[in-house]
Amino acid sequence: MKKFATLAVLAAVSATSYAQSSVTLFGVADVTMQVGRGSETNRTSLGSGGLASNRLGFRGIEDLGGGMKAGFWLEAGYNLDDGTGVGNTFNFNRRSTVSLMDDRWGEVRLGRDFTATYNNIYDAFGDNGVGALLKTTSLGSNYGYAMQTRTSNAVSYFTPKNLGGFFGQVQYYRGEAANGSNDGNGYGLRAGYENGPLNVGVSYGAVSSLGAYGDVTNANIGGSYDFGVAKLLVEAGQDESKARDEKARHYLIGATAPVGSVGLVRASWSRVNVQDTNVQANKFAVGYVHNLSKRTALYTTFAYLKNKNGAALALNGAKTSAGDNSKGFDIGLRHTF
Repeated sequence: MKKFATLAVLAAVSATSYAQSSVTLFGVADVTMQVGRGSETNRTSLGSGGLASNRLGFRGIEDLGGGMKAGFWLEAGYNLDDGTGVGNTFNFNRRSTVSLMDDRWGEVRLGRDFTATYNNIYDAFGDNGVGALLKTTSLGSNYGYAMQTRTSNAVSYFTPKNLGGFFGQVQYYRGEAANGSNDGNGYGLRAGYENGPLNVGVSYGAVSSLGAYGDVTNANIGGSYDFGVAKLLVEAGQDESKARDEKARHYLIGATAPVGSVGLVRASWSRVNVQDTNVQANKFAVGYVHNLSKRTALYTTFAYLKNKNGAALALNGAKTSAGDNSKGFDIGLRHTF
């Protein structure tokens, strides 16, 4: 009987431990037919991530007691059209973090993650597919210093969710240059307010000594307001190279509107331009998402891009001459799990 009692106690302890911890497998499978039209070359191809970026990940939470939790997040990107990893290698470069969290004081997160400035993007198309907002990186290699999407070697702090709608993020990361210098070291700050239909935020980031670009800064401000029948989104940002005395800016106005209980119309205008020059591009996009279920959706997006004064951007892999226009079209299927 003592042996049976001991086994019962161990089983109960094991069950309690399991109940306090969880590990989740999650992902997105999104494939799209992409059509691009330009003045030089047209292209039609099967691509990935027209509505949401393809990913496969694992995340977990452990209850440490006293309101504190530990968590991890490992997320890898892949191409659904050919089965390869992003960059022809499968790794957890979308996100790889470990965290300590508490509802009273917030979260400390370490590893590779989105930058604070990227977290402050307000885009009706979620920065995916042919309708995604134009960013300064779109202008070419001269603006390769522009706002980073992710950064490695980061330590981030996120404020708790009980501050009456106010939120903030502080981030610092190391470039870990081979020569032991501070090249590539950077930081980011974000603050905002989210309550009911209103969501607004502002962010600022800086990176030291990015080669010929020297010290680089980026900043953006944006927000959204949900009117019920439609949600309005606006955003503006600037990237600057101190060494080259160059600035590039991007702007966005967008909207989403539900159609019944299963549909969503999306539309936006975005612009990118170089300060003190006339080089600029404007993109107009409209799309529709039809939810077949909570996890599966059909979608389509059309975009028209107008280049001016030397800009030569093109959509969906097409090529166009400087100053000429481009068109793009996506139609796809997205499944989440």
